[in-house]
Amino acid sequence: MGYWDNGSIEIDKMTVEQFLDHLTDNNWHTERMVVEAIIDGRDDIMSKARLIWAGHNIYGYMPNALCDLRNELYKEMDKE
Repeated sequence: MGYWDNGSIEIDKMTVEQFLDHLTDNNWHTERMVVEAIIDGRDDIMSKARLIWAGHNIYGYMPNALCDLRNELYKEMDKE
């Protein structure tokens, strides 16, 4: 089953905010950060978040070091 394979969710009928909330509700925090960075036009944040996402996929879990990096990116996004 892929990320979006959920018969009860019709993503094409969601608002952007509902979609972002859906990502968070499903514990896809890094994916949400990638989407938010794309929406905001923040290529620098998007690139870093994609690397964190890739690391998470490689390890199969989110190591503390990647969580720390992601939290730093959240702070960076909030500053601007």
